[in-house]
Amino acid sequence: MRGKGLLQTGVFTLSFLMVYLVHAYLIGCPYLSKDCMLLKPYLFLLSFVLVLILVFHFLAQIKKLKDQLGFIYLATLVLKLLLFVAVFQNYFFGDIAEAEINKGHFLIPVFLGLGCEVFFLSQLLKRME
Repeated sequence: MRGKGLLQTGVFTLSFLMVYLVHAYLIGCPYLSKDCMLLKPYLFLLSFVLVLILVFHFLAQIKKLKDQLGFIYLATLVLKLLLFVAVFQNYFFGDIAEAEINKGHFLIPVFLGLGCEVFFLSQLLKRME
């Protein structure tokens, strides 16, 4: 189980990196520069996905919580979206976002993270049956 978890973590990290590089190239952002407004949201969401994977690996070991993992995930989904908007509120509600980047570009890492989380949880729940 550890090997599969490490493999999934590596695949998720590489997918975030590849999508970020393509996304930054398409909008004309310098790739790994602090000047690119997309770097911080991608890093935030990648770290959230990796922490979520780690936490759910541990929660899956607790027999009392096995039936509640789906509901716990829904709570973390809401928490992630609230934290994302709170941390990046200047991008969404400030003047910075209007001048430099379209707000819709932030949906790409959000949906990528959501897809990775759902894939991981579905695999975890299948193994638990």
